[in-house]
Amino acid sequence: MDMELQRVAVEGYRPLYHTAFTQEETLESIVPDALPDVSRIVAAWGRAHLKDCETGEGAIRLSGSAQVTVLYIPEGEDAPRSLEVTIPFQCAKDDPSLHAGFPAAADVTLSSADARTLNPRKLLTRCQLSIWAAAYEEGVQQLASDAMGEGLEKQMIPRKFWRIPAVREKAFTFSDVLRPPASKPEMEELLNARVELGSVDAKFIGRKLVLKGDVVLTALYRNGDQIVTARFELPYSQIVDMGDAPEDSEPEVTVALKAADCQLTDGELEVNIEALIQAVLWALQPVNVLADAYGVGQCVNVERAPEMMCTLAERTTRREMGRRLCESGIPAKQVLDCAVAVSSVTEAPAEGGIEYTAQVEATVLYLSEDDALCGVDVTIPVVSRVEVPAEHSRSICHCRTVGEPTAVPVTGGIEVRCEVEFSFNVVQAEPVWAVSSLAPGTAPENVQRPSVVIRRMMDGETLWDVAKACASTVSDIQAANDLPDPAGAAGALLLIPTKR
Repeated sequence: MDMELQRVAVEGYRPLYHTAFTQEETLESIVPDALPDVSRIVAAWGRAHLKDCETGEGAIRLSGSAQVTVLYIPEGEDAPRSLEVTIPFQCAKDDPSLHAGFPAAADVTLSSADARTLNPRKLLTRCQLSIWAAAYEEGVQQLASDAMGEGLEKQMIPRKFWRIPAVREKAFTFSDVLRPPASKPEMEELLNARVELGSVDAKFIGRKLVLKGDVVLTALYRNGDQIVTARFELPYSQIVDMGDAPEDSEPEVTVALKAADCQLTDGELEVNIEALIQAVLWALQPVNVLADAYGVGQCVNVERAPEMMCTLAERTTRREMGRRLCESGIPAKQVLDCAVAVSSVTEAPAEGGIEYTAQVEATVLYLSEDDALCGVDVTIPVVSRVEVPAEHSRSICHCRTVGEPTAVPVTGGIEVRCEVEFSFNVVQAEPVWAVSSLAPGTAPENVQRPSVVIRRMMDGETLWDVAKACASTVSDIQAANDLPDPAGAAGALLLIPTKR
C-alpha cells in the first residue's frame, strides 16, 4: 500500500535573542580654546546616536556615540556657557546561538551624564547608556498537514500559529528650521538642544507600512541674562516596504536615533535628524495539523514528534506615572528645564505575571532664590505589571519616557513627575504533536481479533484513542452506539466494531 505524508512549510523568522543592559563610558577632554575656563559645572545632559548593530559568530555588536552637553559657569563671569563632548562607544554581547547575517534591531538611550573638572581647562565626562537589542533567525518548519493512503484514519486538528514573515529596516533623514514661539524671546545663544524620538503610529495601507511619528526637540538658550526653554514637536512620515505582507499583520516598530545636528544661525535653529526604522511583522497563520494517524484493516507504522510553535504573541502597552520629591539642597525659585530617561528595567515574579520596575533618571535645571543657576539629579522608580501564561512563555519589556515631564518647586525641594510607556511582547511557544513519518507495517501472524469489542471508555480517553486502540473508526463507534457527539461518550460502555 502506497502512503504519502504531505507537509506544509511554515516560513519566517523567530525571536532568537533579546538583551537589555547598561554601559558606562568616560572621557577626558580639553576645553576648546574659544571657550573660557571652567569655574563651576551646573549640569550635563546628552543623547546617544546608534551607528551600527550587527550579529557575528556568537555575538551581537553595537557601536555609536554619546553626545554630552556640559553647562558651566566660567571663571570671572556670571552667564553660563556650554560645550559638547563626543564619546564613542562599542559594546558586544555573546551568545552561541547567534551567527553572522541574522537580522537585528537595537535602541540606545543616554540615561544620565555628569562631568567634573580636573583643572579649569580639563574635564572628566561620564555617561550611562541604556541599551536594548534583539536578533531574529530565519527558517522553515515542515509540518505534517495531511496523508494519502488507503485505509488511513487521520486526526486533523486546526491550529493557528504566530510567525514573523518579515524583518525590515529603513534609514531616513529630515530637516527643519525653527524659531521660538511668539511667547518666547529670540534665541541669542544656544546652550543645549535635547532631541528625543516621540511616539510612532504604524498601520498598513495595502502592502505598505505607513509610519507617522514625531521628534521632540527641547532647546535651552540664552537671551541677554535670561535662560529660556522652548519645546518643539517635529512630525515626520515614512513608508516601509514589507514585501508580501499577509493581511491582518501586526507591526512592531522601533525607531532609533542615528544622528542629530542643531545649529543656531541668525536667531534660527537649523535641525538635521537621521533616524533608523526597525520593523518586525507578526502574522497569524492557520494550519491544519495531522496530529495522529493509524490504519484500519492493515498495520501502519506511525511516528509522532513535537514541533515548537508560537501559539501566543500579545503586544500591549501601558503608561504609568511616576513622581518623586527631589531634595535640591539649595532651595529652588524657578525650574528652567527637566530631562528624563529610563536607565534600567528590572523584573520580578508576580501572581499570574511579571512586575517590571523602570528606573527613570531626571536632571533638573533651576534658579535658586538668589538667582544662581543650579542642577540636581534624582532617580524615579515607575512600576507596571503584565500577565504572562505559566508554561512555555516569556515576556519582553521595552520602556521609554513619553510626554513632557514636570518639575515644580515645593517645600523641601522639587517635585518631579514623568510618564513611562511600557511595551510588552508576550510570546508563548508550546510543543504541538504532529505525525513525523508513516509507512506500511507488518501485522503479527496467526492473531485472531474479534469483530466486536465491548469496552468502557476510561477517564482521560477520547473516542479517537478508543478507535485507534481497537482498530475501529470514530464514525463506526458513534453509529454503533447512537452517539451524536463524540464528547458525550465519556465513561460509557461502548460497543466497538473492529475491522482487522
